[in-house]
Amino acid sequence: MKRRNALIGLLQTLNPIRWALAFRRSLTGASVTLLLMGIVSLNIVWGYPWLGMFAACVSLFVIGWIVNFLSMPAIHVSVSAPRWVAAGTFLPVSIRLSNHGRLPGMDLRVETGLPCDWLAPGGEFPAVKEVQLAKRGIWPIPPIVVESYFPFYLFRTRREFDSNTLIAVTPATLSSDHDELWRMLQTTLKGIAARIAQGDQVHYIGSREYREGISVRRWDFSSWARLGRPILREFSTPAARSVCIWVDNACVDFQPPRRPFYRGLLPPWRRLDEVHKPLERVLSLAASSIETLVRGGSAVTLSITHDPSHRSLRCEAGGDPSELFIALASIARVDPMTASKQQVARWSQELHNSGNEAVIVYSCRPRDEVVVTLPPGLRWVTDREVVTVEQDAIAARTIIDQGSKVESV
Repeated sequence: MKRRNALIGLLQTLNPIRWALAFRRSLTGASVTLLLMGIVSLNIVWGYPWLGMFAACVSLFVIGWIVNFLSMPAIHVSVSAPRWVAAGTFLPVSIRLSNHGRLPGMDLRVETGLPCDWLAPGGEFPAVKEVQLAKRGIWPIPPIVVESYFPFYLFRTRREFDSNTLIAVTPATLSSDHDELWRMLQTTLKGIAARIAQGDQVHYIGSREYREGISVRRWDFSSWARLGRPILREFSTPAARSVCIWVDNACVDFQPPRRPFYRGLLPPWRRLDEVHKPLERVLSLAASSIETLVRGGSAVTLSITHDPSHRSLRCEAGGDPSELFIALASIARVDPMTASKQQVARWSQELHNSGNEAVIVYSCRPRDEVVVTLPPGLRWVTDREVVTVEQDAIAARTIIDQGSKVESV
């Protein structure tokens, strides 16, 4: 295998078509003018001035191309980039070029034409690269392009330097101005976050005498003033202290529209036709929900239904949800027919053990297609609608399941 790869690399290096295309890309306006002058000098009766002009053109053309090819310095690229970026957004990335060779770099152009006239050995040059990654996932930052125009801007040598830096491309956030479903869901989430931040309770069942250590929010000041002793308000169930978000990554296969042949020539982070659109829509809803809840004063716990690591990530109110966004960026689709039964059982158990947390499930599948028994009050969000699971719906489904089991027996 190694010999085969070495042979393929050697043939690619010695390919004359590749050399011809590289030579064509290295031409500039000055080199083309020099080439035309050399051709014109051949069509005139040879004499002293024309012979000298032809010799000068050929010498400059050959020597200039060789010098330009050899004058590219040994550059090392370091990148300072954030850990994640939303899909489709422009990100200015700070880069730094350092010359590790013995020869200086002269007449360099970095990325979009940023000039670097002199880069001494051991010197550094800062620059900025505009990056836009349109596809969700963990992708490397595109290579940094450096061009050398030495000497006299006759030729252009173009090199791409890989920074070996990965960045997480998270799902794109949604705008409430153009998305009716997200506008409705965002209003609900803001209400949940406000109730959690204020510490409201759910069911008031009465009053009792004060006990040491009870929060001031439960003091009943009007009863205290009327009876002359401290009185507390008693509630049957405390309000949700956080929101538990489940992302169901078990989705049926989605057939994308037929894409043109030239789409395959694009780099992987720009191929938009190969994405699973329902799953990407659900992940965008989840990412926008996390951002809304954290900013609204609610803690968020993120879990994935079919995750072999069984991990759960948590972000406190007002904290940094970077870990949650990076987890959304790395979610892969799972076929429901091949999903692990152990993971489905774990999901069902943890849904019922959520306690006093508000539970929201984001899934590509309708609620009726999922065999997991859902607790009451859960919100089931698909790419088209939001459904709240009520107690009577759970009871009806349990009766249907029991009837089907009796018929099977």
